[in-house]
Amino acid sequence: MSLLIDTLLIVQSTLVFLLAGYEYLILMDFPALPENTMAPSNSSMVSIILPVRNQANTVSECVSSLIGLDYPAKEVIVVDGNSTDGTQNILKSFDGKIKLVEEEPLPQGWVGKNWACHLGYKQATGDLLLFTDGDSVHSRDSLTKTVNFLQDTKADLATLAPAAILRTFWEKLLQPPIFWLIMMFVGGKWVNDDSKPRWALGNGQYMLFRREAYDKVGGHYAVRDKITEDYSLGRLIKAQSLRLRMVTASGSLGVRMYSSLPEIWRGWRKNFYSVSGNHPLFRAVYRLVLLFTILVLPFIVLGYGIYLAPGMPLNIYLLTGVFMAAFLWLGLIILDRSIRVNPLYALLLPFAIMVYMGIGIDSTVRGALGLGFSWKGRVYGKPITGPLETGVP
Repeated sequence: MSLLIDTLLIVQSTLVFLLAGYEYLILMDFPALPENTMAPSNSSMVSIILPVRNQANTVSECVSSLIGLDYPAKEVIVVDGNSTDGTQNILKSFDGKIKLVEEEPLPQGWVGKNWACHLGYKQATGDLLLFTDGDSVHSRDSLTKTVNFLQDTKADLATLAPAAILRTFWEKLLQPPIFWLIMMFVGGKWVNDDSKPRWALGNGQYMLFRREAYDKVGGHYAVRDKITEDYSLGRLIKAQSLRLRMVTASGSLGVRMYSSLPEIWRGWRKNFYSVSGNHPLFRAVYRLVLLFTILVLPFIVLGYGIYLAPGMPLNIYLLTGVFMAAFLWLGLIILDRSIRVNPLYALLLPFAIMVYMGIGIDSTVRGALGLGFSWKGRVYGKPITGPLETGVP
């Protein structure tokens, strides 16, 4: 029995070591948005499409930053999803500076954000389409730099990873590990490798498309029933052999996704099960098992090793536990430092992962039972009982 346990601990330590190597390959030296603020040689018209719903706390700062962009050829199209919290009154204060679109009734089978983006697209006149979120804040030169990047790289979709605005304990505890897991799930900087079509991601907080590429993949109509529409659009771009580029842009874009534990829970709950694709129940359970085995169990091993240490100082639990915990902590400490979060939060990694597992279990149960996921006054993920409406005239 002792030999079996020793073997399992060594196998687990090897897996954690390989994970650390994979993490190094895909995340270290992640490309950043070049600081090219020269006026683009070809100032293509950019249609900025902003879907909003009940975002009175953030929409004013977001719209103000979009209006203030120094890029000359732009239009700002805001699609309001029947907000009830004062968002509409705030948007009306920008009359004459934005094109305000009132969302039409949501067709069956459409996710609200996707429907709003589709309606904004139908109003757009630009050769380039920028989709962004109502909780984002843009620097004056962000669009100029991104258009330059799109043209210089001949990309069909440029998507930005923003600076994460994290203020509360729960944001600082949970958001960095979740970002870390997402980037490992999608392949990190391999997203930018045209020879690796499997690795793809779009960040819905900032997606700048060439219009012809957006049309070629079918736009938001093609992903109308997808809660994780940005991930799906990124995969469609690479599936069509189009060029996807993702870069960090901490000096150009800031986003505060959620501001409390309940918001974090509901926000990620709608994504965990939905991103599983085919065989979602199996894949969701599989991810939960991996999370526990690779990111929680090593710390249990370490704790047991410390418990045994007074009578057995160099026990295998302590040795393998320290080895695994050190690699896991190191990766998150590097990430926390890069996004200006106190690295001490990284020491709570096992607790953060257990909370995220709780979110994942909630998501999996609700998804498997067809209960759906509530978000901004709507429920997604329930079985569709009638024909999928297209919403296309």
